[in-house]
Amino acid sequence: MLRPAHNGARRTRRSVAALAAVLASAGCLVASFLTWLSLSDGAGGTTSVSGWGAISGGSQIAGENINDALNGNATFRPGLLAVILGSIALLAALGMAIVARRGGPMRILASVLVLSGSSGVAWGIVRGTAPDSLGLLNQGERAGAGAGPWLLTGCSAVLLAVALAIFFGLLDPPVGGTLGAPADPLRRRGIQPR
Repeated sequence: MLRPAHNGARRTRRSVAALAAVLASAGCLVASFLTWLSLSDGAGGTTSVSGWGAISGGSQIAGENINDALNGNATFRPGLLAVILGSIALLAALGMAIVARRGGPMRILASVLVLSGSSGVAWGIVRGTAPDSLGLLNQGERAGAGAGPWLLTGCSAVLLAVALAIFFGLLDPPVGGTLGAPADPLRRRGIQPR
């Protein structure tokens, strides 16, 4: 039989996992506004482009949006996918926070975190290793990734870690059902009395 102190520790772990998922989801949203592309401006400085195309730094077109400069020929909005994935994960994480207090199962919400987290890790790595998807650079010029794709990758990895903790049963409620109720000593996980 589980003691009430054990139930309190489990409730705390579930709440901490939900909080970690909420913060990681918020980090995915913040990542979309950070620098995703860093270019040399030719005068020894750097020009940064955010996940929505805002240009800053030493460029002549600093303060404008790269999407306006492209005149509809292409678009640069890698932060859009970060916002979509972060928003979906945030809804699941808020659902986890509600369920964590009640003691119910969180596996469906963890499935949503797996989809958002794995997509975020993949997108962050792709954009971090190949930041110039528009082909803005001439032959021999190099572009670097800013903090945006790497923050997205890190926060998405946290979402995956929380989901795996749920799937491995580390955050399961006691067999009795709710976190406040004592578990039935005759019921065991996977083995039911006849």
